[in-house]
Amino acid sequence: MDIIFSASILAAFLAGMVALFAPCCITVLLPAYLASALQERKNIIKMTVVFFFGVAAVLIPIGLGAAGLAQVFQNFHRELYIVGGAFMLILGVMAVLGKGFSLWKMSKIAPAVDASSVKSVFVLGLFSGAATSCCAPVLVGAVTLAVISGAFWKALIVVFAYTFGMTFPLFVAAYFYDHFKLEKSAIIRGRIWDITILGKTYYVHSTNLFAGMVFLIMGVVLLAIAFTGNFFWAPEYQVKIGEQLNMWSQQLFSFLSRVPDAFWGFIIIGLFLFMLWKAFSRKEQ
Repeated sequence: MDIIFSASILAAFLAGMVALFAPCCITVLLPAYLASALQERKNIIKMTVVFFFGVAAVLIPIGLGAAGLAQVFQNFHRELYIVGGAFMLILGVMAVLGKGFSLWKMSKIAPAVDASSVKSVFVLGLFSGAATSCCAPVLVGAVTLAVISGAFWKALIVVFAYTFGMTFPLFVAAYFYDHFKLEKSAIIRGRIWDITILGKTYYVHSTNLFAGMVFLIMGVVLLAIAFTGNFFWAPEYQVKIGEQLNMWSQQLFSFLSRVPDAFWGFIIIGLFLFMLWKAFSRKEQ
C-alpha cells in the first residue's frame, strides 16, 4: 500500500480496497458484514451504509490524528478479540434461534441490540473498525502529508476515501444484490426447518442458520486468535493475493493519476452519495 503515501485521494481509495484483504481486516470485517447483512435481506444497502458508519467511527478519528485511540486498540488487542469473539457467539446463537437479545438485561445503561437491527450492525461495524485499526498507520501517513500541505479538507477527504475504499466492494455487492432483487430468490428466501433436540422441536430459518453459523465460526476464530496471539497471521495464498492486489493498484494508480485528484474526489464522494440515495430511497416491500 505504498501508493497511499502520495496523500492522494485516489491512492487512499485504492489502498483502502487493498487493505480489505489484509489478514487483520478480511478475517473480521468481511464475515461480520456478511452475517449481519444476511439478517436484513430486504435493506442490504442501508445495512451496508450503517456498517460503513460503524467502521468510519473508528478509522476516521484515527486517521485524523487520534493516536491515543489507535494505541488503546493496540494495547488491548487480545481483550478486543475476546470480547468480540464472545459477542459473535451470542449473535450466532440468537441468529439461529431467530431471536434478538437485549443488553438491557445485562446493563441498565446499555441500549437494546437485536441481531438483525441497525444497532447491532453498527456495533459490528465499530468492532470491525477497531479490529482492523492495524491498517490505520498507513492511513495516518497519507493524512499527515495532506495536513502538512496545509489542506485539512483534503486530509478529511483522504481518510474518508480510504475508509470508503475499504468497504466499497461491500457496497458494490449490496448494489447488485438489490438491483437484481436477489432477496426474492429461493436461496435467500430459504425455508423453515424443524429440528428436534431432546424431545423439543425448534423451527429454524435456513438463512438465519447460515448467518448464525458464520457468526459462530467467526467467534471461535476470534477467540482462537486471541488466545494464540497470532493476530496478523495469514496463509501464504492470502499474502500472495495481497501482494498481487497491491501491485495492480499501483499500476492502476499510475494510469489514473493523470486525471486531477479533485476529479477523483468528486467521483468518490458522488459514489457514496449515490449509495446513500439508493439506501434511503428504496421503498419497503
